[in-house]
Amino acid sequence: MFLSDAVLLGFASAAALCDLGTGKIPNALTGCGLCCGAIHMLFAAQGPPLLRLWSFLGGAAVPLLLLGWLFILRMIGAGDIKLLCMAGSFLGPRRAASCVLFSLLFGGAVSAYLVWRRGNLFSRLSRFGSYISDLVRTGQRRPYHDEADTGGEFCFSVPVLLALICILGGGF
Repeated sequence: MFLSDAVLLGFASAAALCDLGTGKIPNALTGCGLCCGAIHMLFAAQGPPLLRLWSFLGGAAVPLLLLGWLFILRMIGAGDIKLLCMAGSFLGPRRAASCVLFSLLFGGAVSAYLVWRRGNLFSRLSRFGSYISDLVRTGQRRPYHDEADTGGEFCFSVPVLLALICILGGGF
């Protein structure tokens, strides 16, 4: 394992612990991680300087480009997007896209488990249907999550951490 991989896993682990404990991922944590990703890509990575700059910028932008629409619809939190952008700054564009994909797969598995465990499949489907119906009917984006609805939330930072472990450990 490279030092940069260990640093990235350290930031992702800290983010998951903060998210599990408080429901928030501190901006200082993702900001410091993004700076470390920039330092890694610009000074420690291999290749010409412009390619390293592209890898940093592209890797940080890929999660925003792929998942920004979920944030606009208020179905994913800004902290989760920033965590993925921070990870992408270390990984570069191709592996950042893999990280997003694996995060969604692990997130889907966690969601399926929680729906099964909580026994709330029909209420979750009904809530999603109402959300989409309201969005189409009114054109207004309201938060998908509200204080009264606690049956569908979980910390997405955990699937992100699992995705990073797979990518860094498996060479994806």
